[in-house]
Amino acid sequence: MNREKQPFMIKFLGTAQKGREALVYFHYQKGRFNFCRFVTSTNGLKFDGDSKHLIFRNKKRELKNYDWKNFRTSKQKNKYLATFSFAKKNSGLRVALSDNLMVFDQITEIKSIKEAGSIVPDYVHDGNYVMYFGNKNIKIARSIDLKKWNHTKKILIEGRSGYFDDGDLEVGNAFLVDGCILLTFFVKKEKKYAVGACLFDKTDPERLLWRSDSPIWEQDGDLEKEKLTPLGTMLTESGLIIYLRVGDESVYAASCVIPGLENKYGEDHYFGIVKKHLKNPIISPRPESPWDSRAAFNSAAIYEGGKVHFLYRALGEKDLSVLGHATSVDGMTIDERSINPVYIPREPFETPGGGVYKTFADHFASGGGYGGIEDPRITKVDNKLYLTYVAFDGMNPPRVAMSNIDIKDFLNKDWDKWAKAKLISAPGMVNKSAVIFPKKINGKYVVMHRVYPNILVDYLDDLNFDNYLQGHHFIPPRKKFWDSKKVGAGAPPIETKDGWLLIYQSVGYQDPSRYKIGAMMLDYDNPSKVLYRTHKPIIEPDQHYENNGFKTGVVYPCGAVVMNGRLNIYYGGSDSFVCAASTDLDQFLTKVKNNQEPRLDRVTSYMFN
Repeated sequence: MNREKQPFMIKFLGTAQKGREALVYFHYQKGRFNFCRFVTSTNGLKFDGDSKHLIFRNKKRELKNYDWKNFRTSKQKNKYLATFSFAKKNSGLRVALSDNLMVFDQITEIKSIKEAGSIVPDYVHDGNYVMYFGNKNIKIARSIDLKKWNHTKKILIEGRSGYFDDGDLEVGNAFLVDGCILLTFFVKKEKKYAVGACLFDKTDPERLLWRSDSPIWEQDGDLEKEKLTPLGTMLTESGLIIYLRVGDESVYAASCVIPGLENKYGEDHYFGIVKKHLKNPIISPRPESPWDSRAAFNSAAIYEGGKVHFLYRALGEKDLSVLGHATSVDGMTIDERSINPVYIPREPFETPGGGVYKTFADHFASGGGYGGIEDPRITKVDNKLYLTYVAFDGMNPPRVAMSNIDIKDFLNKDWDKWAKAKLISAPGMVNKSAVIFPKKINGKYVVMHRVYPNILVDYLDDLNFDNYLQGHHFIPPRKKFWDSKKVGAGAPPIETKDGWLLIYQSVGYQDPSRYKIGAMMLDYDNPSKVLYRTHKPIIEPDQHYENNGFKTGVVYPCGAVVMNGRLNIYYGGSDSFVCAASTDLDQFLTKVKNNQEPRLDRVTSYMFN
């Protein structure tokens, strides 16, 4: 067939789904004649299938008026139903039936419904087909034969004050998912659209099980000022594709996860499987110890030699930050803890007053001072452990420093074998939260660090750090999420079957005094590319040990390990304690993947681009 672009103005009417195939319907006028066609796609974005005519009949007479609105389709066994209205006022909702999505025969006009309607696919309840409808609020209608529809004035959902959906709600598409009815809806507020979702009970289609408190997609960025018209929604194995007409001639697709399934019984918290240890904190200050009597927190962690090894930041009588060591066989219960610090400030750039010291006793005799070794992270690379931390001399901006030690010396507690510390970030700027990836990626070592407000990513030929970190790429905060103000890497990234798992910390403008913890999945071969990122924190400061220390409202991760299929996350609570949380790794990865940000793509076709 002729695949040249058509030389006429088109109007998009709506979408349909046939198995894994997506269809876009559009109307155009050529001379005195009106036509309606559709074009197909196998991936939902590139519509390069054959273009075919749509034939719509009423009492076997073909209609030529395609000035439609609110076009929705649904499958019913081996047939397809379409609902739509004519754009003219007082047009009732039409219901039409098709064998192939090409030829539709009108069944009825529901004159009492003049709003958008979506019939639940492949579904009958108490002998009735079920349709959700509405353009301001959403109600329900039922029919035995698809011709006569009965409905009441009962409102199932409506706009909520103070939420994203505080506006008119227009029905989207209905789907059967995991024993529930998933219904999308469009919210128009102040000339902008957002998309929400809810779940209804399959055994009682009026019973609401769950409703999104935040949009699954909203109009912003490049489309913020554009005129949008919802076209439809497609369900795929990986999520939803929401189609939107932009202006008069473009179509965009917003891809997002299938929302709400883990919350179908009403719980609106995605990460309840991350459980804080019942006996938190696992490491606390020791009042009798001169070097960790005031605080023991923000611990690096590594699983080696059948134990989890902790290197925790400690403060004692002199307010000097040093590192202590502890071990745990089960990852939660501390079995052994060092009597003395195992890593101390040794160089002028990390020593209050700029001195050079070899022992903690030398520091203690000098009077100590505010500063030292802060917020350690540790990574195993080949046969060495690389320690990164914040070095602070009490006067100049904090910078990232690094040391290393052979694994055998570390396991033997030969703490004198730490390599000479060196600064690896540039002077004159605050740089923190540095983590090293445990292996090369495409022949390069990868290091993350933070310069407010972003996570920076560097690709290096070696780990000698002959030059300062530069920040080749960055991962920013997200202005409309919980991590809107600043983000920083927490634990060193963990290699998983789905990519690199990064546990990170953030502060949001919505709650600017509180640190929270999230997770993101990074591309295995390109770790500066974020694949998935949690829309909500996985750990928040809601326990007494996270609010009653030196700094209230802080959970700050520096370490994480995988043991026996479980992910253990170690974090500081209120800048005073070491705390732990744990979850099944595979379940957690699934949760993270099902919580990614929507992706917006332009739909392309030889017919209308």
